[in-house]
Amino acid sequence: MKKLLIALLFVPTFAVAWQPTKPVTVIFPNGPGAGNEISFRIVAAQVEKKTGASFVSEHRPGADGNIAMNHFATVPADGHTVAVPACQSNWVTAEIWYPNMVKYNAMEFEPVANIARSPLAFWAHPSSKVNTPEDLIREIRAKKRPINIAIGGAGHKLAVEYLVDYLKVPGGDLVATPMYKGPAQALLDVMGGHAEFGVTPVAVGWPHVQAGKLKLIGVANETAIRGLEKYPLMKTHTPGLNIHGCWNMVLPKGTPADVQAWYRANFIPAINSKESSDKFAENMMFVTTAEHTPEGVRASMVRLRQVWQPIAKKIKSE
Repeated sequence: MKKLLIALLFVPTFAVAWQPTKPVTVIFPNGPGAGNEISFRIVAAQVEKKTGASFVSEHRPGADGNIAMNHFATVPADGHTVAVPACQSNWVTAEIWYPNMVKYNAMEFEPVANIARSPLAFWAHPSSKVNTPEDLIREIRAKKRPINIAIGGAGHKLAVEYLVDYLKVPGGDLVATPMYKGPAQALLDVMGGHAEFGVTPVAVGWPHVQAGKLKLIGVANETAIRGLEKYPLMKTHTPGLNIHGCWNMVLPKGTPADVQAWYRANFIPAINSKESSDKFAENMMFVTTAEHTPEGVRASMVRLRQVWQPIAKKIKSE
């Protein structure tokens, strides 16, 4: 027995699994009310309840999310700072549209998971005579007036430019307003009558449709969204116009494996829970389980770059 006790003294003790020791800062590269914040809060509430951790929002809008992600690339990789950037803005267009300011490589961040997606939609002010994709296309082709479309991110701009390119409309006939600090801010100008149209994720605009402050013209998705079956798909009139708001939760490059493990162990079950599923459905969002591993997120971003970067490069060159 004495020998056993002596032997046990030399057995290494296992380190306690990592967990946050202070509130976690969550960097959102846009103004409040965007889909990344909505989706994150849905799952974070469950993680907070389960683990006792707390998450504090930090909004750093500007330059389509690149100000925020430049900053994120400099924070300590200790697990106490995470970010929820938009897929199109920070994986697809950043290096093309902002080559002189981008100081990070999004593919080098440590992905936790894709939280959710929401198809983009084309919106109109309630007073607009445009009610359908056909109406909008007719107005664009008529070339009788500028068509102002408020946008809040790179994916929104890509959707507008894809439509313009498909219709073979010369530049200048359709005017997409400068990017706002986020989709919620873009839609505020549509609802306020400062812009007739907008393009944002369905998740951001749908509550305003229900309140009678916006009209939904068409949805840029491959299939009808549950609850929005009566609204037309943009692809019917513009084949291939299938683009989503998409939000990845990431940790800084070089984050230790045990820290990454804590985030995956707690956030992925929360993303897949029935509670989240119900709330995602309420907000016109959906989950892609194939993107719940680092490899899955990176593979998805590679595919996204292959599809949309050629279009982003064309926009830049015009």
